[in-house]
Amino acid sequence: MKRRVWTVLGAAVTLGAASLAWPLPPSAGTTGPVTSVRVTASDGRLLREIRPDGRGTPVALANIPTFAQRTVVAVEDRRFYDHYGVDVWAIGRALLGAARTGEASSGASTLTMQVARNLRAHGQPEGRRTLTDKIAEAHLALRLELHRSKADLLALWFNRAYFGHGAYGLDAAARTYFGKTARDLTDAEAALLVGLPQRPSGYDPTRHPDAALHRRSRVLAAAVRAGVLDSTRAAALDATPLHLAVQTAGTQALHLAEQLGREAPAGTVEIRTTLDAPLQAAAEALVRSHLARLDADGLNASVLVVDNATGRVRAYVGSADYWDDGARGRIDGTRALRQPGSALKPFTYALALESRRYTSATILPDLEMTVAEGDGAFRPQNYDRQFHGPVPLGTALASSFNIPAVGLARDLGPHALLDALHRAGFASLTRSADVYGVGLTLGNGEVTLHELAAAYAGLARGGVRPTLRLWDWTRTAYGDTLAAAPPTGEPMGVLPETAFLIARILSDPDARAPGFGRGSPLELPFPVAVKTGTSKDYRDNWAVGFSPVYTVAVWVGFFDGRPMQHVSGVSGAGPLLNALFRELGPGGAFTMPPGVAVATVCPHSGKRPGRYCPSRKDVFVLNGTAPSDTCDVHRALTLDRRTGLLADAATPASQRERRVYTDYGARYHSWMQQHGLPLPPTASMRTANASQLVYSPRLRVEYPASGTRFLLDPHLRRNFQRLPLSATAETGLVALVWKIDGHDVGRGSTLDWALVPGRHVAELHAVDESGQRVRSAPVEFWVE
Repeated sequence: MKRRVWTVLGAAVTLGAASLAWPLPPSAGTTGPVTSVRVTASDGRLLREIRPDGRGTPVALANIPTFAQRTVVAVEDRRFYDHYGVDVWAIGRALLGAARTGEASSGASTLTMQVARNLRAHGQPEGRRTLTDKIAEAHLALRLELHRSKADLLALWFNRAYFGHGAYGLDAAARTYFGKTARDLTDAEAALLVGLPQRPSGYDPTRHPDAALHRRSRVLAAAVRAGVLDSTRAAALDATPLHLAVQTAGTQALHLAEQLGREAPAGTVEIRTTLDAPLQAAAEALVRSHLARLDADGLNASVLVVDNATGRVRAYVGSADYWDDGARGRIDGTRALRQPGSALKPFTYALALESRRYTSATILPDLEMTVAEGDGAFRPQNYDRQFHGPVPLGTALASSFNIPAVGLARDLGPHALLDALHRAGFASLTRSADVYGVGLTLGNGEVTLHELAAAYAGLARGGVRPTLRLWDWTRTAYGDTLAAAPPTGEPMGVLPETAFLIARILSDPDARAPGFGRGSPLELPFPVAVKTGTSKDYRDNWAVGFSPVYTVAVWVGFFDGRPMQHVSGVSGAGPLLNALFRELGPGGAFTMPPGVAVATVCPHSGKRPGRYCPSRKDVFVLNGTAPSDTCDVHRALTLDRRTGLLADAATPASQRERRVYTDYGARYHSWMQQHGLPLPPTASMRTANASQLVYSPRLRVEYPASGTRFLLDPHLRRNFQRLPLSATAETGLVALVWKIDGHDVGRGSTLDWALVPGRHVAELHAVDESGQRVRSAPVEFWVE
């Protein structure tokens, strides 16, 4: 048994020793040549230079200042020259400290282990390291010590450590932060840079200068303890002001550049993108300034600008700051799945128009609604929590009212709507129509900014969705050039005529005014079709718009999904979209295609104007869908001037008058009453007198209050002692009559009544629109 144990142990030791002789990864070279990939704008300007494994330009240790070499050893690994890759004493010290305090207070990672960690990570940002990772790093560190000299290992550290802002290696960091090479760094600058790799984001001198300087102070203190310099020299360096010269060349469109660099075939040396360099710079600057105005820590934004004719992406902003780890800046917001809110509504309305049962003038009900779906029901609400009654279809879309959109979706059906959205390119909507339900029109699915930009560009192109192009060509080290595929388009199931109608609606400031007012960020001095979206709890803000030339898509929100504080699409993403279109300039007018006609309608009914319609409006409609019915909303009635009811045979000619009423129909009567709109009478006084008197809360005596006692003045003449009766009557109630003790005493909502001693009961009587006689609650009072 003992022999077997010793045999196993011996084999394990032998295998472990043999594994140290394994060859090192090719990336463990110190100063070998590096082939980079240049990602350039459409005019050849450099956007980003990407090197394998994230490496900067390698430099020999001789070109690294001696002060930097000695300082990094003092700070990161004082026993660097005494161990063999793994510092057993440091590990023991860390374990002992953890046992005493319950948390790690002393690091045990050597410089060699840091190099090993970087080699295993291939230059990518570190994630959470497991015990297996740490064991593998220790094993690679031992192999590195076996195959490389201490000088080589120090050179590897200086060439591979990450210093923030995409700078891998001290030379790249020196160029990024100070605009100079590593060999030209001052001791104060070198001390600052040596401290960054511990927390590149937290010590970023461009965003956290105080933290960076505090870290430099700790670096200098460690250097004094290690004897690198004396305290006097350290104090002088610590007092040196921070003068950065941050380089911006090659730092644009980082999300796109990194993506294209990762996807590039081996041997690629240049990728010529479709981006317009000045526009890209302007878009990035506008994003930063807009977020600064919103002043919410961690808030982010993403932008796409598309050339409609070709589908070429001219500006691409994945986040406000690629290097801001606190705001999760490396997330590419243009590709993230988020709920688009109302940004999907135009495709619901396009489907309705193409059914030929609706026009842009069709009146849609914006009234309280309950929608039964699945096991429950929901009541859609508008952003302003109001009901707008009868709303023309164009106004409902431009003002982004939710209730009419849900009504349309219910009429069209969720399956038809989902099919239409799939044809428009929203492949991310992978659930069934039964799961989404009619809430799909309100954006309860998840889509990407790429999908929205392509779909809206498709509307701008008359219903042909472009394939978004991100690059024009690539070139290899051998001079071979590969061109991108020619521009293509995919029919999205929307007719050119319908796309034009949607464009006209979304670019009409008058149609948008009921929802957003005039002069909002969605209004521009030239034609732009704009739609916003706000997801549930204000988690996502969207604004997408198109002119005949460009499409702009904007998202604003937190990458961690936090809700914003009542920031909607019009206030969050809208101003940024406005600024971007002003940067782009006018794109001309939308051209009317042959299949569209102009129809004159009454804006209150959406039908042909009648003789009593007070206004008319010209609207664009699909050929063959112009309304043929005449407006029945405006009607002229002959009234009895004395009662406000319909005139009858007993009404003298002198008391008859002709009056025009606006009546939207019975389904709107409650809404009309709530908004003070008069309803036309439906009965004459003769009919009203035949009806039974009933109580109505629409009538109320305001004065006197019930239970009031009034005292007569014995010295004042009785005819001067009068009681001012007052009451309120809702619109639509006519023939108001005061009754005291059952007797008529006067008409109207106010009346002066001569005081009479005794107990009295006052009521106000009236007749409603249907001819029903109604009364207020009685009021009891005394005169003594």
